[in-house]
Amino acid sequence: MASSTPDNQAAYYPIRVVSSETGVNAITLRAWERRYGLLTPKRTAKGHRLYSEADIHLIKQVVSLLNRGIPISQAQAMLDRNTDPASQVLKPSVSDQTSQWQHYRETLHQALRDFDERALSDTFEDVAQFFPIDIALRFLLIPIYRQLKDAAQEELGQARLRFYAAFLQARLAVRLYQYEEQPLGETQPSVAIVNFSHQDEVSLLLMAVLLKQLGMRPVYFNGLMTPAQTAELMIRQQWQAAVVQVPRTLEGGQLEQLQSLAVESGKPVFVSNQSAADNEHLKRAGLIPLGDDVQQGALNIRDLLKGSGL
Repeated sequence: MASSTPDNQAAYYPIRVVSSETGVNAITLRAWERRYGLLTPKRTAKGHRLYSEADIHLIKQVVSLLNRGIPISQAQAMLDRNTDPASQVLKPSVSDQTSQWQHYRETLHQALRDFDERALSDTFEDVAQFFPIDIALRFLLIPIYRQLKDAAQEELGQARLRFYAAFLQARLAVRLYQYEEQPLGETQPSVAIVNFSHQDEVSLLLMAVLLKQLGMRPVYFNGLMTPAQTAELMIRQQWQAAVVQVPRTLEGGQLEQLQSLAVESGKPVFVSNQSAADNEHLKRAGLIPLGDDVQQGALNIRDLLKGSGL
């Protein structure tokens, strides 16, 4: 699977640059190399990895497969079956698409049935090692969270939801504050992540982690904040935007408070968790509703902030 680009006149890049270019963190790149042999980077005299343009292209191909739901365990075989993957339509079998994800789902569901934090932790670590966090969230962690919410009224359903939410919050917080070196000269839009509701903060943490994955600097606040406090922080710190979680149904005066936050800060204010019935009211107030899809919301924020140069 490794590239065979000749050394003469070839450009090579350190792992931090490759990570920024592909969206795959250094830990995952090393894991793909060790377990699956997907990459064989060159080494400097001090043992540091160097990747070629062909390596970067290959990583992007793998990410493309993962984004279609193909597990990493099948990605290598699929690319091997296609001599020129860029020019062919990859057609995975049903078993290719489901086997590894299904294994993880069954393992997590059993851990939740047993309230087994060790099994939950081991599975999470395995997933986090081999998949970019946005893909792991999309195909595994978020769907299970939604299933637990839907089953909250069943016997012990609420307990399992709380158990998983607490675990997920703790692991996402670790991921959020894990230091990752940025390429020199790269600027990161700063986004305040705040809660104006009494609902749990799993969705907010998911948003913060996804924004970080997309090259932004989320500034996350645990617990309730007020619009006035948030406006003052944004002005003082010159942050580029805010994401606020509101109650499912806006309460008296909250729309006016949110509008004041946008006006006083002079920055985009994105609103999450709102009912679709409130979307038009939010838009008329100069606010930006995100909807229920956390990942699509993060992409919309990235596109607006980076596209506008804010």
